[in-house]
Order: sequence, then C-alpha cells, then structure tokens
Amino acid sequence: MQEPATPPTADAGRLQTEMEFISELCTVVAGNSDLQPILDWIVSKTSALLDADECSIRLVGMDTSAPHTLIVDHRTGHEAGASSWPLAVKASVMGFLMAHRTELATPDIADDPRFAGLRGRPTPVRAMLAAPLFVDGRITGMIAAGDVTPGREWSRGDAQLLAIVSAHSAGVLEKARLREEEEKKRQLELEAAEREKELLLARDIQMRLLPEQPLVAGPWRIDGRVVPARQVGGDYFDYYMLGPGRVAVAIADVSGKGVPAALLVSTVQGTLRAFSDGVRAPKQVMREVNRAVVRHAGFGRFVTAFYAEVDLVANRVRWVNAGHNYPLLRREGGRIETLETGGVPLGLFADAEYEEADEPFTPSDALLLYSDGVTEAIDLFRSEFGDERLRSSWAGGPVETPDRTITRLLTEVAEFRGEAPQSDDITVVVVAPRSGD
Repeated sequence: MQEPATPPTADAGRLQTEMEFISELCTVVAGNSDLQPILDWIVSKTSALLDADECSIRLVGMDTSAPHTLIVDHRTGHEAGASSWPLAVKASVMGFLMAHRTELATPDIADDPRFAGLRGRPTPVRAMLAAPLFVDGRITGMIAAGDVTPGREWSRGDAQLLAIVSAHSAGVLEKARLREEEEKKRQLELEAAEREKELLLARDIQMRLLPEQPLVAGPWRIDGRVVPARQVGGDYFDYYMLGPGRVAVAIADVSGKGVPAALLVSTVQGTLRAFSDGVRAPKQVMREVNRAVVRHAGFGRFVTAFYAEVDLVANRVRWVNAGHNYPLLRREGGRIETLETGGVPLGLFADAEYEEADEPFTPSDALLLYSDGVTEAIDLFRSEFGDERLRSSWAGGPVETPDRTITRLLTEVAEFRGEAPQSDDITVVVVAPRSGD
C-alpha cells in the first residue's frame, strides 16, 4: 500500500519554515563571525522548531579521532559542555550516523536494540532525533534534538525539519569553524613572533655583557665563549683588570630563560664590576652580588656563580664559588684540582655568607670555568657528556691558547651530542699560560 501523498499545505508549511530558517540563519551569520553565537542560535532555533528539551551540536575536525564537542542545553541557554552526554552515548550516536549516513530516530536510546551497550545506562536525554552534518559529502558533525523522558515518536515531519536545519547549517558551521581555527592559528603565529622578538632582545642583552676580546694579563691569556641554545638562558662570563697586579675572572648561570634571565645577568655583571674594586675580598664581593640578586631576582630565581682574583705578582688565585659547577685547575703535568669553596647560589638568602679559598697559581697552571651546558649536554641516547669526560679532556689536552682549547672542548661536546639538539647555553672560559701562544 502506498503512503498517502503529502498534502500541499504541508509542503507549503515546510517550505515556509525552511525559508524562515535560512533567512534568520543568514541574519545571524551576517552579525557574527565567531562560531559560538551561531551554534547558540541554531540549537535554540532547532529546539523550538521541534519542541524538544535539548539540542546538541557536535563538530568534528578533519581528524575524526579528535572531535571537538560542543553541547548546548536549550533549557538553560548555555553551553553544557561535553559532560551533558555520557561518552558512550556520544560515541554511539556519532558512530551510527557515520556508519549509516542518515538520520537516527529513537523513542528511547537507553532501550534501543541497536544500542545494546547503552541499555540501562543513565543518560540525561532519552528520546532522540539526530542527523549528520554533511559538507562536500564528508560528515563534519551531527545535530541532535532530544527529550529527557522516553517515549516520543518522532514523525516524518520532525525528521524533515531536522534535515532542513542540518542541510543549511552544515556549511555555515564548517566555515565558522575554519575561520575560528584560522584566527587561532594567526594568534599563535603572532605570539610566536613576539616570543622570537623577545629571544632576540634577550640574546642581544646577553651578548653585549660579554668581553669582546681576550685579555692578556701577566703570564696568562684569558678568553671565553658562549654557544647559545635556541632558548635564551642566562649564561655569563667576564674578565677584567683590577689594577696593574690583579685580574678578575667570573662566570655565572641564571635560572630561567628569556628577557628576565638576561636582565638578571645584567644585574650580576653590574654589581660584580661595582664591588670588585681590588679592595674588597672575593667573599665580600660575592655577598654584595647576592644581596643585589635577592632584590631583583623575584621568587624562584637564583644564580650560580664563580668569582676569582688572580694575583699576577704573588702567583696566587683567590676565589669563591656560589653553587656553580666546580672550575678545574690544571697543574703542570695534568693533575686536576676542583675549586669548590664558597656557599649557596645567589638569590636564595639575603644574609648568605660566603667562604673563600687561596691557592698557588703559577705560570705553568691553567684554569677552566664552564657552565652546566657542557657537562649536561646529551646525545640521542640521553647520555650526558659528564664531569669525568670533561676532566679527562682538560687533563690530557695539549698546552695551547685559550681560544684553541675552547674550540677543542666545544668540538668534543658537539661530536658527543651528534644530532641531538642543544638544550642549554654552553659557556667556557680558559685562563692559560701565554707560552701556548
């Protein structure tokens, strides 16, 4: 038996509804470029058209394994979030639509034999009418209307109304979603550009603080180098004459990255140069630098530092170590001593006190200062270059100029690291006999 023909008045009614929906949708789209207001209007309008308790729209991106879910509860007028439906219900309905590519109508989804896995599961929506959203033959999401109580028998007219909504909403929603994604992409690009500008500024600050030329002081030649990592850190070194008979040598590593770290480096350098006047002892200099760092560092920031004064007449070195990697003093013949005496890193305690030590430093000795970017350099197998490898290289290396020594050590670190990216700044300072010139 053939079904009765649809009365002309019903066709006219649906056509009028469709035209009204399209007209109102165009008005909403013209006034809103964001996705959420368009979603809000569609679910509100659909709920009213179908006299449903709830309407939900779920959009999926190109990767359907990572859906973006938006559920709006018509009863409150606000987005209810992904928790509005249990995951099993969302997955079941979306799976049905993806598989069958047609509408789903059920008086009770929790008692529908097509969804045996949902039987008895609590769900806030029971009677449901859902339709896929198609764009160029691809399912981009779904729209579903529902009642909180079971038993509603969805009519053919209900299904046709939802089909009208689905057909005219899918393209609009897809364009709005793509606009939103493009805007997010643009914002991310702007943020990345700002970060890049900050990195360049921080790098410029950092490099301007470093000595431009090696220093010849008595029987020694002093040189240093920083190999920057992608992320700007706070590595710093310095050397300068304190007078005709003494030279200061320093290295520091500021915790953190970017401009804040670079600015804190400038605090360390400025304070160090201000108080290392050849009159104050190294421990007094370090105490003053610590107080300045405490004032400027902010919570959670600290600085490891090593400061030494080489007496060119007495052939001695005095130093203090504030939590930095232990510099390596190489005696004639390759014997290595570590310079450990000092105290805690700078910036932790305003009243911190530091001890200093004094050792002979003859024209046949050499001193190596370095940052943890050397010893903590890692290869593709996550192995570290390490202290022992550095000590062995320093002890067994030939007597040569600081520049050549630095180049050799940096080459060894780079060869060890291989294809693994550099994760931190690498800084090396060498005080070596001029006989290696």
